[in-house]
Formats: sequence, structure tokens, C-alpha cells
Amino acid sequence: MDKMRLALVAAAIIGACGKGETLKDSLAVAGKGKGAYDLVLKNGWIVDGSGNPRYRGDVAIRGDRIAAVGFLNGAAARETLDVRGLVVAPGFIDMMGQSEIYALIDNRLFSKITQGVTTEVTGEGGSVAPLTDRLVVDDSDAMKKWHYREDWRDLDGYYAQLAKQGSTLNIATFVGATQVRLAVVGKENRQPTEAELARMSAMVDTLMEQGALGVWTALEYAPASYSKTEEIIALAKAARKHGGIYASHMRNEGIRIDDALDEVFRIAREADIPAEISHLKLAGRASWGRMPRVLARIDSARAAGLDVTADQYPYIAGATSLDAAIPTWAESGIPRRAPASRRRCSTPRTGPRGSTTRPGAEAAS
Repeated sequence: MDKMRLALVAAAIIGACGKGETLKDSLAVAGKGKGAYDLVLKNGWIVDGSGNPRYRGDVAIRGDRIAAVGFLNGAAARETLDVRGLVVAPGFIDMMGQSEIYALIDNRLFSKITQGVTTEVTGEGGSVAPLTDRLVVDDSDAMKKWHYREDWRDLDGYYAQLAKQGSTLNIATFVGATQVRLAVVGKENRQPTEAELARMSAMVDTLMEQGALGVWTALEYAPASYSKTEEIIALAKAARKHGGIYASHMRNEGIRIDDALDEVFRIAREADIPAEISHLKLAGRASWGRMPRVLARIDSARAAGLDVTADQYPYIAGATSLDAAIPTWAESGIPRRAPASRRRCSTPRTGPRGSTTRPGAEAAS
């Protein structure tokens, strides 16, 4: 129970830093209120997010604000917890989550809050907007199963619904490039027309005005894998006009990672936009041991003037869905897990090298 309360206290600390305030700003007014505190956490290790070493002390909460930090011996509170040996910290930020719909299903989001996560960044490939009537129909089975409604079409609409229902989690989002392509081009393996690309860029422009952080691609998965680099550059330029960034689950994280890095560097350069490589890793035995070279390439790009960064999982394993191993020709124009897709995957086909293969064998080559 104490751990649960500590996680919820993290949410309170984040709340204290809302509306543009920093933790330092919040603490500057600490102690100005009068009366008993709602909660005092005593004898904890305080890690305040400033970068300074941890220090021992107490934290007092009144309502959804930090009321005091320091040694508060004898402070009156409705509840006092001795958290000796535990850390009291601002809420953690999950840099790549997928809770945007779960927040509408169960706004308590215990799986996040109980780990101290109070803010999540989402929008990798797919995002809550833009939505079209056709895409909402595609989601109808999920909505029936989980009892939620997609009543919005843009970010303003989504956040209005989220605010109405309430959420323990702060959610920030990118514009998912896959989502934009689905809204305009659909699931087909083809390039957008000039008019379609203009419409896609306009969608990014609108969603950036509504608070999106940038554009995020997931190029390993269909239908995003059908996108040419020029299409992504156009969307990145639309985000750049609003100070956004480009983030990418790269097109390849295995033996062709150099090509994928080249693409990220080109997009950053031609769109003049900061670029973030999401969950940087190397997949497959043939790639083991190459990470020093990959990091050296990123360092070289930065030295050449590109604003390129990368992030990693906090663990040493990675996983994804099985459809990542299915080649693009097997998924073009067909919803995932549809009977037609299964039939197509079970039929031998002549691969790009002229050999007859099944999809799994071709993807593994």
C-alpha cells in the first residue's frame, strides 16, 4: 500500500509543476499556505529532478500541490508516512508509450501510475489523430470490446474527451506518420499523389497547431514501410514550421541499419529538423557487436551539424509483433489478421531475387 501511495505522490509532484511552473518555482512558494498538510512523507531520499545529488528530507502535500520540502519535524498532517529508505521523486516520463486509448478505457491507468510514470509520450507511427470515418469503422470491433467511442477527428477533439473523462496520466503526442498515410492513402502499397501529399502535410500542420510534438514514423511496419523518404521529408517540414521534431522507429534495425541511419540523417538535413532515433538497437546475430560503429555514425552526424539523438530501452531485450516479419507484398491493402492476408502468406511466391519463398523465409533473409 505504501508503494502505491508513493506512486500517487509522484503524480502530485508533477501536478505541482503544471501550468509552466518548474519544481523550483513550486518550492519557492512552499510553506506559504496555512493549516495542516494533507500528507507528509518523512525521512525519504529526495531526488528532485534538478540533477543534484539526492538528499534526505520530508515532503508535504496540500491538495495537488507540494506545500513544503525540508525537515518538517512536528508538522501537522492528515496522514504521515515514514518512507525511510525509499525515494521521493517527480513522476517519471515514459518516452514511448501507447496508453492514449487505454486512458479512455480505464482512466486510472494503474500499470503506469504504480510504477511512478505520470507523463507519457505517444504517437509512434499510429496516433489518436487524424481520424476519418473509415478508420473509425476499422476500429469498431475494438470499441465494442473495450467500451469506448472514437468521437473525435483531431487532437482538439481527443483532448476534449480525455479532459471530460479525466486521467491520472498526462499524455503528450506526436503525429503518427502511419496515421496520416492511412487517413489519406489507406493501406495500399503506392505513393501519394501530389494532391494527397499536400493534404497529408496540411493535416500535420493542423495537428501541430493543436499541440503535437512533431512527426513520428514506424517505418518497419506496413503501411508506413511503403513510404518513400521524400514523403517523410514533406511531413517533417510541416512539423518543423511549428518547432516540432522528427522521431523514427527506423526502417531497419538489423544488417541494413546503415541505410536506415542514412535516411534519418537525410530527413534531418533536408527538413532542417531535430531527429530522434527511437529505441536504438541491433537485431539479429549478424548485427551483434556493431553498436560502437552505429554510435560513431551518430556522433559524426552531430559533429557535422545535424541535431540527431537516440534513446534506448532500459533493458537488454527487444520484442515486436509477428507481422514485422511479414514482407510488404503480403500486407498491401489488407487489414492485419484478415483471412485474405493469411491466404496470401500461405501461398508460395516468387521473391525479389527470383526465388520461390514463403513470406517468413523471405523476411528472414
